[in-house]
Amino acid sequence: MKFTVLRINLDEKKVENEELEKDGVYGIIDYGIELHESLETHSIDPYDPKNVVVMGMGPFSGSTLPGAHRLMFFFRSPLYGTLFPSAMGGAAYAFKNVGVDFVTFEGKAEKPVVVLLYNDGENIKVELHEIELDKVIGIWRNYKGEEGVYALTQYLIDTFGERFDFEYRIAVVGPAALNTNYGAIFSQALRKGERLVGSEDWAARGGSGSVLLRAHNVIGIIFGGKPRKRKFPGEDISNFRTAKDIVEGVHKKPYNEIIAEKTTKYRFNPKLNTGGTFGGNYPAEGDFVPILNWQMPYIPKEERIRIHENIMKHYWEPFNEEAIKPKNWTTCGEPCPVVCKKYRRGHHVEYEPYEANGPLSGSISLRASDISVHAVDAMGFDAIEFGGTAAWVLELVHRGLLKPEEVGISGKPEFTKEALIERPVEASEVNAKLVAELAHRVAFAENEIAKIIGLGKRKASVIFDEKFKDRLSYGESFKDYAVFTPLGEDGEITPTMYWAIGNYIPLPIQGRYWTFYQFGVFLEPEELAQKIIASALWEFWYDNVGWCRFHRGWMKPVLKALFMDAYGINIDMEEHAKRQIKRLIEYARKAGYVPVFWDSMRVIDLVAAGSEEFGNEKWAEKFRVDKVGTAKEYLSRVLEAYSEILGVEWRL
Repeated sequence: MKFTVLRINLDEKKVENEELEKDGVYGIIDYGIELHESLETHSIDPYDPKNVVVMGMGPFSGSTLPGAHRLMFFFRSPLYGTLFPSAMGGAAYAFKNVGVDFVTFEGKAEKPVVVLLYNDGENIKVELHEIELDKVIGIWRNYKGEEGVYALTQYLIDTFGERFDFEYRIAVVGPAALNTNYGAIFSQALRKGERLVGSEDWAARGGSGSVLLRAHNVIGIIFGGKPRKRKFPGEDISNFRTAKDIVEGVHKKPYNEIIAEKTTKYRFNPKLNTGGTFGGNYPAEGDFVPILNWQMPYIPKEERIRIHENIMKHYWEPFNEEAIKPKNWTTCGEPCPVVCKKYRRGHHVEYEPYEANGPLSGSISLRASDISVHAVDAMGFDAIEFGGTAAWVLELVHRGLLKPEEVGISGKPEFTKEALIERPVEASEVNAKLVAELAHRVAFAENEIAKIIGLGKRKASVIFDEKFKDRLSYGESFKDYAVFTPLGEDGEITPTMYWAIGNYIPLPIQGRYWTFYQFGVFLEPEELAQKIIASALWEFWYDNVGWCRFHRGWMKPVLKALFMDAYGINIDMEEHAKRQIKRLIEYARKAGYVPVFWDSMRVIDLVAAGSEEFGNEKWAEKFRVDKVGTAKEYLSRVLEAYSEILGVEWRL
């Protein structure tokens, strides 16, 4: 397959446009692996300017098929330690008009820059506009009454918007990218130069924004161009009828019917009278919902049920009243019948950010969590990572292991099960306010403890264990209260917001869905390994071709046919995915990021309690006899089976 690559060297201010045609390169991750292997970035610091960020669209962008316009970012993560993909919904719908497939950012600009990438109808234009860091920080603090990524986005619209007579999109970073390892890249769909409420999306996981700013000094990217039609060498899937015929040929059902059927959860589920990830997940999870920094193992089931009842009353029901009933639904920026973006009171509401900075952090009132989530988003954090970190910090303050004044927050949280059962709204307001305060302290690195927290829970714990050793019991660590999936000596990532055993397994990619993330299930280790691989092989493809995973139900069986019909290429989908995952594993090994045993007692307790809660009496009995030893056995066997199936070395 042929791809066009725009290479931007920021320190030399040099731009090269090149054609790429190489066997085995079918998408963004394929290209990113090739590039990082050739540059041997495993041997450098993730903030080295040689840690190239690849931004790109998939080979089906420009088709009329919904979901095909995710904009992907690929880089070496400063948090997890190895190569990482991060996805931004809908943004490739504007990017496709630039006229290239991939853009690479390498080298570091002398000052913070905004990169303009656009096509004037004849040529691709690249401009670098410098902004002094002090000015950027000032914009982040306040511009027209907004802060952070929202303020910077509006500033760039005001500064550059009048230059463009075509649709464009802006991606920016916030102060979290400057001062932490888990800064994200934010983008919001624009319509006639106005920000479209509810359409916000993020390339967040793994610290994409932190690398973009600290390795390359890029604070924003503006991209778009005159409308252009993509040429497909085979069948023209930019033609709706052609694309529709391919889908119907595979599914043997009408196009509209199959897409509606396979995306019900994300649009509207008539059985539950709700929609979206937020609407669907809370009724499904029941008392397995992560709460109070993952303290579910220590809270009796009947009390978790009472807390869940409060979540449904104060979290889920207001969402349905304010977002679902009035049909406040929109898309991520590409034409899509699923309209998965649900919004209310000016806030886009999705499960993961509202769970991590809500129930996990002690807020189960939707109005209260609006405060915390908005602050976290404005500061430009990966909301999952920050929510997991905030929940940890609030528990540490509650237990007296950290003091509010050290952290820079105004008081102690109400971080007990009793608070969420007896006074859910009042406790939520207290906790959400503290999460919002913490987001500002950490994003702007306003004190010593905030700077340490910006490293991530695992790295920070090492420092806290030494700094506050007199506050710990014998053998105890700050890590024991933190939930993260570890990799190597210092790699870490907060798992997605499900009490799922597959989320805690050290894998070459974690914290996204390249695992088996079904909650409430405790499998034999060998079966879990099989299911992890089965999931990862296809999650690889969704990311590789930049396709929204909300469409996976109908897209998965169509993808091979699309490659055949649109490009004339016959790909063994599973074999290629296996080969690329092996390469990701080899890279991680070279970088020194290999599987390690869990070094957090909270994670061990989640796995041990999961065996009993999820009904596996055999393993529950083993955990009761020897908790740590059984945890080691279980994890070792998962990774052993994983290694054998893939034919790799990925063991404890």
